[in-house]
Amino acid sequence: MNRYAAAGINADAFKGKRIIVVTQDTTLSREALDQIAQAAPLGVDVTVRRANGAERVSYPTTGGEVIIRSYRQGTRGMSAYVLYLDEGVDALVRDTHAWESLCASLNGSQHAEIIRS
Repeated sequence: MNRYAAAGINADAFKGKRIIVVTQDTTLSREALDQIAQAAPLGVDVTVRRANGAERVSYPTTGGEVIIRSYRQGTRGMSAYVLYLDEGVDALVRDTHAWESLCASLNGSQHAEIIRS
Protein backbone atom coordinates (compact mmCIF):
# COMPACT_ATOMS: atom_id res chain seq x y z
CA MET A 1 0.00 0.00 0.00
CA ASN A 2 1.30 3.45 -0.77
CA ARG A 3 0.82 6.62 1.25
CA TYR A 4 -1.74 8.01 -1.19
CA ALA A 5 -3.95 4.95 -0.80
CA ALA A 6 -3.55 5.15 3.00
CA ALA A 7 -4.55 8.84 2.95
CA GLY A 8 -7.62 8.13 0.79
CA ILE A 9 -8.70 5.26 3.02
CA ASN A 10 -8.36 7.55 6.05
CA ALA A 11 -10.39 10.27 4.36
CA ASP A 12 -13.29 7.90 3.66
CA ALA A 13 -13.16 6.34 7.12
CA PHE A 14 -13.13 9.79 8.72
CA LYS A 15 -16.38 10.51 6.85
CA GLY A 16 -17.96 7.54 8.62
CA LYS A 17 -17.48 4.78 6.06
CA ARG A 18 -16.53 1.21 6.91
CA ILE A 19 -13.72 -0.03 4.71
CA ILE A 20 -12.25 -3.50 4.38
CA VAL A 21 -8.65 -3.68 3.19
CA VAL A 22 -7.60 -7.10 1.86
CA THR A 23 -3.89 -7.87 1.57
CA GLN A 24 -1.95 -10.90 0.30
CA ASP A 25 -0.81 -12.10 3.73
CA THR A 26 -0.69 -11.21 7.42
CA THR A 27 2.70 -9.48 7.15
CA LEU A 28 1.29 -7.08 4.57
CA SER A 29 -1.81 -6.62 6.75
CA ARG A 30 0.37 -5.33 9.60
CA GLU A 31 2.24 -3.04 7.22
CA ALA A 32 -1.04 -1.67 5.86
CA LEU A 33 -2.28 -1.07 9.41
CA ASP A 34 0.85 0.92 10.23
CA GLN A 35 0.59 3.00 7.05
CA ILE A 36 -3.09 3.77 7.57
CA ALA A 37 -2.54 4.65 11.25
CA GLN A 38 0.36 6.96 10.36
CA ALA A 39 -1.73 8.69 7.68
CA ALA A 40 -4.52 9.59 10.12
CA PRO A 41 -5.08 13.36 10.30
CA LEU A 42 -3.52 15.13 13.26
CA GLY A 43 -5.90 15.97 16.08
CA VAL A 44 -8.43 13.31 15.05
CA ASP A 45 -9.46 10.74 17.64
CA VAL A 46 -8.29 7.38 16.26
CA THR A 47 -8.22 3.96 17.92
CA VAL A 48 -5.77 1.41 16.52
CA ARG A 49 -6.23 -2.27 17.29
CA ARG A 50 -3.21 -4.44 16.55
CA ALA A 51 -4.61 -7.85 17.55
CA ASN A 52 -3.40 -10.62 15.28
CA GLY A 53 -6.14 -11.25 12.73
CA ALA A 54 -8.34 -8.39 13.95
CA GLU A 55 -6.34 -5.34 12.88
CA ARG A 56 -8.42 -2.20 12.56
CA VAL A 57 -8.40 1.58 12.77
CA SER A 58 -11.55 3.16 14.23
CA TYR A 59 -12.78 6.74 14.28
CA PRO A 60 -15.03 6.92 17.37
CA THR A 61 -16.34 10.44 16.68
CA THR A 62 -17.59 9.64 13.14
CA GLY A 63 -18.18 5.89 13.38
CA GLY A 64 -15.82 5.12 10.50
CA GLU A 65 -13.66 2.05 10.56
CA VAL A 66 -10.92 0.37 8.54
CA ILE A 67 -10.78 -3.40 8.91
CA ILE A 68 -7.63 -5.05 7.61
CA ARG A 69 -7.66 -8.71 6.61
CA SER A 70 -5.36 -11.00 4.70
CA TYR A 71 -6.74 -12.88 1.73
CA ARG A 72 -6.64 -16.17 3.66
CA GLN A 73 -8.64 -14.69 6.57
CA GLY A 74 -11.41 -13.64 4.22
CA THR A 75 -14.25 -11.24 4.92
CA ARG A 76 -17.05 -13.65 5.74
CA GLY A 77 -19.71 -12.08 7.94
CA MET A 78 -18.36 -8.53 7.47
CA SER A 79 -20.01 -5.61 5.75
CA ALA A 80 -18.52 -2.45 4.32
CA TYR A 81 -19.03 0.48 1.95
CA VAL A 82 -15.61 0.07 0.34
CA LEU A 83 -13.54 -3.02 -0.40
CA TYR A 84 -9.89 -2.18 -1.10
CA LEU A 85 -7.85 -4.96 -2.71
CA ASP A 86 -4.17 -4.35 -2.12
CA GLU A 87 -1.55 -5.11 -4.74
CA GLY A 88 -1.46 -8.77 -5.76
CA VAL A 89 -4.85 -9.73 -4.31
CA ASP A 90 -6.59 -9.58 -7.71
CA ALA A 91 -4.64 -12.62 -8.90
CA LEU A 92 -5.68 -14.55 -5.78
CA VAL A 93 -9.43 -13.92 -6.19
CA ARG A 94 -9.79 -15.21 -9.72
CA ASP A 95 -11.56 -18.22 -8.22
CA THR A 96 -15.30 -17.58 -8.49
CA HIS A 97 -16.04 -18.56 -4.89
CA ALA A 98 -13.36 -16.25 -3.49
CA TRP A 99 -14.67 -13.33 -5.55
CA GLU A 100 -18.27 -14.00 -4.51
CA SER A 101 -17.23 -14.14 -0.87
CA LEU A 102 -15.50 -10.76 -1.07
CA CYS A 103 -18.39 -9.14 -2.92
CA ALA A 104 -20.87 -10.44 -0.34
CA SER A 105 -19.29 -7.97 2.11
CA LEU A 106 -20.70 -5.12 0.03
CA ASN A 107 -24.29 -6.36 -0.26
CA GLY A 108 -25.58 -4.06 2.47
CA SER A 109 -24.36 -0.86 0.81
CA GLN A 110 -26.28 0.95 -1.92
CA HIS A 111 -23.14 2.78 -3.08
CA ALA A 112 -20.54 0.05 -2.67
CA GLU A 113 -17.11 0.43 -4.20
CA ILE A 114 -14.36 -2.04 -5.03
CA ILE A 115 -10.96 -0.44 -5.38
CA ARG A 116 -8.06 -2.40 -6.83
CA SER A 117 -4.50 -1.23 -6.49
